Amino acid sequence: MYRKKARAKSWDDKVRIVNDSFLRCINDKFFSRYFYKNLFFLKPNLEDYFKNTDMEHQEKAIMNGLKFLLGFLDGKDANSRSQIVRIAQTHGHLALNIHPHSYYYWIEAIVMTAKKCDPEWFDDLEYYWREVVSFPVSFIISNYYVKHPK
Repeated sequence: MYRKKARAKSWDDKVRIVNDSFLRCINDKFFSRYFYKNLFFLKPNLEDYFKNTDMEHQEKAIMNGLKFLLGFLDGKDANSRSQIVRIAQTHGHLALNIHPHSYYYWIEAIVMTAKKCDPEWFDDLEYYWREVVSFPVSFIISNYYVKHPK
């Protein structure tokens, strides 16, 4: 089921490979549902954050958030940059208060979900996903205690 491929050497290669994987993943209409199922499996108390959430809306939001995360990578997409800044603000200590440790589970859940949904998955893709999404997630984490102007 999984194919082995030679490891890419450059950041740009990894970003391209993960973007391609994401484009294959979004063909699975249950991608976002699988993501939340995996997230709540890995860290059940995160489900408390979503008690009063319209999950249909949230499933669309996670897909948009992933597009912004991937658009943030090269620094050229101003909209993605501003959306990631907004996400960092709304998820920080003074807003939703999503603790930085929780993002470890978020990354693991996204990798588990991509592995399930990408029909062309290969072993090294797991490492590429982790490395590529860790960059914008690290930015979000770094803003946890930042008091942003209104």
